[in-house]
Amino acid sequence: MTPSAKATALLVLNGAVIATNTMLARQAAGAGVAPLLYAFASAAGAALALGAFRATRGRASLPSRVARYGAIAGLISVAVPQALIYSASAYVGAGIASLAYAFPTPLTFVLAALVGLERATLGRAVGIGIAFCGAVLLALSRATSFAGEGVWVMLAMLAPLAIAGGNIYRQLRWPKGAEPLDLAVAMSAGGALWLLLALIATGGLSIPSPAGAGYLLLAALVATGGNVIYFELQRAGGIVSFSQIGYVGAVLGLLGGVALLGERYAPLTWIAAGIIAVGIAVAEVMKRRAG
Repeated sequence: MTPSAKATALLVLNGAVIATNTMLARQAAGAGVAPLLYAFASAAGAALALGAFRATRGRASLPSRVARYGAIAGLISVAVPQALIYSASAYVGAGIASLAYAFPTPLTFVLAALVGLERATLGRAVGIGIAFCGAVLLALSRATSFAGEGVWVMLAMLAPLAIAGGNIYRQLRWPKGAEPLDLAVAMSAGGALWLLLALIATGGLSIPSPAGAGYLLLAALVATGGNVIYFELQRAGGIVSFSQIGYVGAVLGLLGGVALLGERYAPLTWIAAGIIAVGIAVAEVMKRRAG
């Protein structure tokens, strides 16, 4: 498999993980599981499972530099954006929360160009712009309103900045010689620690129902494999390709909702999904042509 084909396959796999997590979180909420608890179980379960796997290979402890990397990456990439969106979700319309996930890719593209991580090209910018327009249209098509108190709207929209900043941090500070498995363990553990502190502060640590506990276990299993793929994509595909997983996850989430949950969407939603797919294809083709 060529490097570009590997990066594309990893992008689709990462999108599938996001879509699966979205559907599981939706079902878990119906079983009474709070979103923040779901996020914590996902991160903590992955940290434990991946850490145990590392231990079987004679690598029980993490180097201090990798642990520091994981603590910061877990805060910026996991805990902060999830806490912001989950906290704001009670005060803003669904459209705002959906739109918050549309911004990390263009923000990452701009930041990566500014710090010299990737070379910006007009063709790739056009592709990312097309996908972004599709993501905005997708949010509009699925929103009942964009109402909400101004302060909570602003807090929700800070999440994409945290996600994009986390993307850049992980690429810039990738510890020399560290493998994706090491970083997946470190970031999962770091994210779980910060989310645990948030749960304690908000009094959100509650024992779920048996059905809810089952969804938390599934979340941990999905995250275990997903976090390794997550870092492998960043290493193989580059930071901007990596940042498009939210778009891929949105499209695959729609398909999964129809196939597995019996959901039905308006024609505008499918048009938006098609625009996103075209934008991603243009961006990736232009990246390959630019070399």
